[in-house]
Amino acid sequence: MQLRTERLLLREYTANDFDAVHAFASDQRIAKFVEWGPNTTADTKTFLETCLVAQSDPNRANFTLAVTVPPGDPIGSVGLSLTGGRGDLGYVIAPGLWGRGYATEAAESLLRFGMEELGLSEITATCRPGNVASARVLEKIGMSRNGLRKADKLIRGQWQDSLVFSVSA
Repeated sequence: MQLRTERLLLREYTANDFDAVHAFASDQRIAKFVEWGPNTTADTKTFLETCLVAQSDPNRANFTLAVTVPPGDPIGSVGLSLTGGRGDLGYVIAPGLWGRGYATEAAESLLRFGMEELGLSEITATCRPGNVASARVLEKIGMSRNGLRKADKLIRGQWQDSLVFSVSA
């Protein structure tokens, strides 16, 4: 599976992506806002193995794609997890490339895929209240803020609140 945007290619992960994925997934700046990371080499290996297994599942419920600037290596990841006709969207971009619109472009493309190709009735996403840039990405792609979930995500031993965003078909 591949999705193309003006500047990006969103594609399936391969085992050859290890070094590029580990470079951003082991970065402490990303780990500040997500439940995983900073990745060990074993964590990154497990992540890629999970992606490869999902790609061949005939009842695929997880679309995690490498975000690339062709013809380069992955600079981030974007994912859509499906449950009962609904999806949950997530994304991460290498910190050295923040502020260039890559997260917005990738997230918008996968959101469109979920609504138009998969026929999802609703897609949700969450981010930490302190992650202002991520909240802005979700607003830019047409998602509405629906509220705040208190103590929603366990991040490095502390329960963190989540802003909740959604868009419906």
